[in-house]
Amino acid sequence: MQIIQTGFKAKHDYTIRFETSLLWEAALGIAAVTNASLAGTLEHVEKMWDDPENGFSEELQFELQEIHQSNTWKTLLQLLHHSNAATLDEWTAEVFNMPEQTLREQSFPYIGSSFEKHRIKAAKGNESALATLQKVTADNPFFPDYIAFIANADISSLKEHLISVMTKWFKEVIRPQEGILQDMLERDVSNREQKLDAMDKLTFIRWVTNSTSYKPDDAINTILFIPHFHYRPWTISADLPGTKVFYYPIHANSIDPENRYNPDTMLVRKYKALGDATRLNLLKRLLEGEQTLQQLTEQLPVAKSTLHHHLKMLKSAGLIGSDKQAYYANKDSITSLDHDLQSFLEE
Repeated sequence: MQIIQTGFKAKHDYTIRFETSLLWEAALGIAAVTNASLAGTLEHVEKMWDDPENGFSEELQFELQEIHQSNTWKTLLQLLHHSNAATLDEWTAEVFNMPEQTLREQSFPYIGSSFEKHRIKAAKGNESALATLQKVTADNPFFPDYIAFIANADISSLKEHLISVMTKWFKEVIRPQEGILQDMLERDVSNREQKLDAMDKLTFIRWVTNSTSYKPDDAINTILFIPHFHYRPWTISADLPGTKVFYYPIHANSIDPENRYNPDTMLVRKYKALGDATRLNLLKRLLEGEQTLQQLTEQLPVAKSTLHHHLKMLKSAGLIGSDKQAYYANKDSITSLDHDLQSFLEE
C-alpha cells in the first residue's frame, strides 16, 4: 500500500478523529480517476477519466480533464477541510460565496507553520511569498505548478469548474449508489472506532494505514482519518496545522459485512503478485536499490513489454512504487505481508 509523507507522535496525548461524508467520497473519487499513475491499480475504477468507454458524459469528461491538467482535486480536498457543509448544496453555496482571497488561501497546501505567513501573503498576490512557496515545495511533483495555478487563476472560472465537477460527479457516480456508499463508509468508521477502544493509539494508527514503520512527530497532535471507497486500495496522506490526515481505504468487511471469509482485495493482489519467479526476481533487485525499466531490462532475459507487465502487477499490489521512471521496493508493504495474512485468518 502506497503511503506518502508519514509522521506520528509517540505519546498518547494526540487526538484521533474520523470524518466521513459523500462530499469526501466524491472529491477522492475524482482525484483517483484523474491520477494517470494509478491506472490499472484501482479496485473499483475500471476506466480512467480519459478512457472513451468510461461511461462519463462529455461534460464530466471536460471537467475531469481540467482536474487532471491543473490538479484541482487538491483544491477540492483543501476546501473540504475548511468546510462545514454536510450536503452538496451547502458546499456549492459556500464555494460560490467565498471571497477571492479566502479561496486562494484555503486552496494553497499547508507546508508547515514556518510558511503560514507566506501562504497568506501569496493569497493576497505577493510575488515574493509565492516564489518562496514554490521554492520550498520544489521536490514535490506537482505543488510548484499547482501553487502558481491557484495564485493566477480567474476565481470566477475556478469556482464554476469546482462546482461543476462535483455536481456532475454526484449525479453520475454518487447518486446511483448513494445509500450503499454511505452505509459502507459509516460501517467502516464504526468498526474502526470499536477497535480504537481496545488498542494503543500508535498501534491503531499503524493498523489503519497498513504500515508498521511510522514514527512520532512532535508537531502532530491530531490524526484525522477519512475513509474512501473509490480510491481503494491506496492510502494518501496530507498535512494541516497540527494535524496529519490519512485518506484510507475502507476494509473489505465494510463492503461485504456478511462474508468474513472474503479476503481484502489488496491481500489477494500481494500474494498473486508474489506467485511468479520473475516478479520475485524483480522485487529482490528493487529491495537492493531503485532502478529504471531500462536497467532492469538489461539484467533480465525478458522483453521490455513483459517486464513492464510484471512491474505493473507488483505496483498494483503496492509492493513497489515508481518515481520519475525509477522503480523502488515498498518496504513497509513487504514487511506487513505476514501480519496482513495472519489478521485475515484470525478475524
